[in-house]
Amino acid sequence: MLTYNSQKKPKRKDIPWILFILGLIWVFGTSFFHSPWEPFEPFVLAIVKSMMVNHSWLIPYISKTPYLKIQPFYFWIYSVPLKLFNVKNIYYIANIIRLINTLIIFSIVILMAKIGLNLKAFKNGRTVVLLLISTIGFINIAYQLSPTILVLVGFCLFIYSLVMHRGLPGISGWLMFIGLLLNSLNYTIEYVFISLLVLILLPILDNFWRTKNYFITILIGVSLFTCIFYLYCKQLQLVNINFYQSWKYQYLNVFTIKWSNICNHFINEIKFLLWYLIPGWFLVIWSIYKRRTQLFEDKIIEVSFVLLFLFLVFSLLNKEYVEVTIFPIIIPIVLIGSLEVDTIRISIVSLFNWFGNFVFGTLGILIWLQYILLSINYHSLTFNIVYKFTQNYVFKFDIYSFLLAIFITCLWLFMIKRRQIRGRELVTNWASGSTYIIILFLSLLLPWFDSILSFKPLVLDSYKYINKNSCIYTNNSNSLQSALWYYYVDINLSSSIYQLSHQLCGQSIISVNNLSEINSVDWKIIWQGKRPIDAKSYYYLIHK
Repeated sequence: MLTYNSQKKPKRKDIPWILFILGLIWVFGTSFFHSPWEPFEPFVLAIVKSMMVNHSWLIPYISKTPYLKIQPFYFWIYSVPLKLFNVKNIYYIANIIRLINTLIIFSIVILMAKIGLNLKAFKNGRTVVLLLISTIGFINIAYQLSPTILVLVGFCLFIYSLVMHRGLPGISGWLMFIGLLLNSLNYTIEYVFISLLVLILLPILDNFWRTKNYFITILIGVSLFTCIFYLYCKQLQLVNINFYQSWKYQYLNVFTIKWSNICNHFINEIKFLLWYLIPGWFLVIWSIYKRRTQLFEDKIIEVSFVLLFLFLVFSLLNKEYVEVTIFPIIIPIVLIGSLEVDTIRISIVSLFNWFGNFVFGTLGILIWLQYILLSINYHSLTFNIVYKFTQNYVFKFDIYSFLLAIFITCLWLFMIKRRQIRGRELVTNWASGSTYIIILFLSLLLPWFDSILSFKPLVLDSYKYINKNSCIYTNNSNSLQSALWYYYVDINLSSSIYQLSHQLCGQSIISVNNLSEINSVDWKIIWQGKRPIDAKSYYYLIHK
């Protein structure tokens, strides 16, 4: 028995305003305020602060050292509003950046809904959004600060420009230009290459794309991007030729893996995607099975498969950690996976729904249980374990967070109480379950979790030992300690080609995994510290 047939459209049990509240809670959950966490948040906040103080907008700096990893335009999005309102307090800086990041995430949700509405499937915009916010990979990206979120916006705009190209080639050309510009914010030029290859391959594969409007769209989008990107590169050359050369080498270094490692990298890629794309990969397999003879009649799906193939190939040829290179695969997976949710057999739906409810329910009980243990200060094995990795954590009851936790729990229970659910309700339940766990965790356990990941106690503890009137050396340029000590206490750490050389400064702040890396003949340890979860330690040294 199928959940619907082509003659009779399925009746939806989802209440639109409930789904709207669910999506709104999920999106604004990304703006929960906390300390900057690894890997990129300390760098983002430190560079934005540096831009406003030093007015170096074209070349980002951390502790007076150019930062190569992320493109400057990414930081402008945060710096410009902060500069307009003259925000200087570091905590206000962090909070406003998170609010802006939330608006960026909201734009992805809106764009994906618009793309989904153009798919050849029944009322698919809502399904696309719900599948998107329940995908583990998108949750992982959205709940941290990094340029990956803008790259996702770029690919959404890129696909939407192709959706609109027949009727509005001028507007679609401008959308493509903005999409290409955002795709260029990645750590390398990889996603610009992928976007251009898509534009070349589409008219070769299908005569649907061999139209005047398609080529007008490409001409406008690619020409505008080329002009702006060329001017950007030219300005980098004029401002700092050494920075430009280093940036150029890193930015064009796309294919970096050795051919002998391809098989191992492929296996790691598959292992990563099996959990990263939950629940989307199962729905993709089902959509391919159901539409195997008509799959490419939907041109958005045709674009999605081309992107899917290119993401896999480019990731395979890059030695970087898999997520760094393959994360935009979420977009085509969600679009393809949303096609045939209505045709999933009720027996399969029931099995997956039971499994999802069991997993989310169990996790919810564990979160509530840990919160209760923390609130009553009950000493037990579990209590001691959760306290072991904290830094100066003290439980404080917050009525607003507690009420939000109650609300999201009730909302989830309301969403899963329906019987005889179908494919769409399965996707809704997954989205409500993932939202329930995220918001419940942030509401009840964010202060505890932040005390584990925060660097603030570490930095402030070292500050009282430091001579602020003398230069301070660090052992690596663009290091994490450079970002942290500048962001929290306005200390610029100097770096040098000399490893831990007292010729540069008489004091140092370094991070090492082994104490033997410090030359005890030349240096004396004044302070040392680390977070309980860290393998490496941070040291403040002075020259003997």
